[in-house]
Parts: sequence; C-alpha cells; structure tokens
Amino acid sequence: MAVFLSAFLPDSDASSKLQVVDEGLEKAGTENESSPYKLIESADIKAIIEPRKPFSHKGTYGHALIVAGALKTMGAALLTASGCLYGGAGLTTVSIPESGLMALNTALPEVMYLERSHLIKIKSLKKYNAIVIGPGLGKLFEAVCMMEELVVLNVPVVVDADALNILSKRDDLLLHLAKNSIFTPHLKEFDCLFGEHKSWWDRLQTGRRMAKKLGSVIVLKNQYTFIIDQQGDVMINPTGNPAMSQGGMGDVLTGLITAYVAQGYSAKAAAILGCYFHGRAGDELALSHHNITASQLAAQIPVTVKSFLK
Repeated sequence: MAVFLSAFLPDSDASSKLQVVDEGLEKAGTENESSPYKLIESADIKAIIEPRKPFSHKGTYGHALIVAGALKTMGAALLTASGCLYGGAGLTTVSIPESGLMALNTALPEVMYLERSHLIKIKSLKKYNAIVIGPGLGKLFEAVCMMEELVVLNVPVVVDADALNILSKRDDLLLHLAKNSIFTPHLKEFDCLFGEHKSWWDRLQTGRRMAKKLGSVIVLKNQYTFIIDQQGDVMINPTGNPAMSQGGMGDVLTGLITAYVAQGYSAKAAAILGCYFHGRAGDELALSHHNITASQLAAQIPVTVKSFLK
C-alpha cells in the first residue's frame, strides 16, 4: 500500500496527496522510480550508527563548541550542551557569558568553558570538530559579530534559534556560510529565514531549493521532522510524540546533532541520527510519562541508543 506525503503534513493540498513516500532511504529500483521523499526506518539507522570502539578515548569522539546563551537565556545554552554531552561527543565546550559559569559548573561539570573574547581568535577555533551557534544567543551586536566570525572561519556549523534570525536579515552571511552546514529551524524560524509560506507543501519546496543552493542540510522541525539534504531529497523522521511538547526540546536536538558531527558523521547522517534518537528517546519516556522535560530527554538518549544497538 502506497504511503503519501500528505500523511506527514499538518495541512495538505493536491500536490502533497500525489507524492509517494518511499519506505527506507535506499529504495530498490532505478533512479527514475525513486521518490525524493523517504521515510526513515530502523534499518537505515542501523546502517549509519557505529558502536563505540575498543581502546578509544575522549579524543576519538571529537570536540564540540557551543556558542550560545545570553544573560537571561542561559538555559538554552545548558540544554544544548546537555544534548551534546549525552549524545556522546568526546569533549564539549560552551562559550557563554561569564555570568552563567556557576550554573554550568553546577549542572554540567563535564562541560568546559570558553570566554567569549576568545571567539575572535580564528585559528584557535579550528581545533573543534563541530561548532553550533544560536540557542539563547540573542540578536544584539555581539551576537551578530560572532556570526560574522564563523562565516570568515569557513567551516561547517550547526545554526539554530537566534543565529537563524540573524541570518534572515543578512543574506551576505547566509549565502557565504560554509557548505555542509546544518540549519535547524522550526516553522516560524523557517518562514523568517526564507519568507512567509501558506502551507507545509510550499515550505518543503522552498527547503528543497534552498538546501541545494546553500549546499547544506535543513532540519525543518515538526511532529514529523523533515531532513532535507544537499540534493534536495527529504527524509521524514517517524519518531517523537506529543509528550515532548515542552520548551527546550529543540535545544537538546541541536546539541545532539552537533555531537554526531563532532564524532565524524556527515551533516546528513548527523541530522538523521540526531532526529531519530531524539524522538525515540521521547517515545520510550512517553510509555511511563504523560509529559517529558527536555532535561529528562537528554539523559535518556544514551540509554535509548544502547538499547537500539543490542
């Protein structure tokens, strides 16, 4: 029985009702028979995920840098860091205002700290295997300057939240961001970045076009999150549930995706793994919880991945 794209959209029109979704990322058959819309299955995840290796150490799993947080939005930075930490990055460093240092040391003592002033030292940033910017960052002059520095650095980054809003007003930065970056907008952030849309079908078409133009991955978040790769193909994530409808979930997802980039996965693979395990952890918690906090979900991630790999 054919599965149609309209089944995964909160609204639908004639176009989406005619689009067949392939089950699995590697559909057998000729290229002409393959749909650009693909439903992620557990077999796809098993083909991508790699177990932890014997004789490995913290350096094996990469070093992630999180540029996030402002005076009144430090929680977003901490939740992003928790997603990265529980996602398995070997080392996680956050660059936050100094006022958040006590909270960081109390909540996440495993996570290191980088002074904001050090972000202007471009050469020192090249030691990181993954960089994310945006959660709780704000849109003031300092935040814009940090975004400009990362564009100059010319390395792929994970872009979320306030960084997306900054890019929406700076095409010169957006179009010069390094290829293979990852954008993680929700509906409003997507429309702010790429223009207002009347339907989810229209958003997907814009997402496909812009992912190809930017040479990057777009993670369009919703009940069924759409992962749009550099060729404009759309991978549909089936995991997740309404119990996860609480603040901070997107921050944890961003940190989790960043953890997979730090571990050496491609932008596309990191986005697929991050979305799948983020939702699957929520599904497991929802068996015994009516609602789930972002902190609970972050701590569940390594348990979920371990049980998946058995």
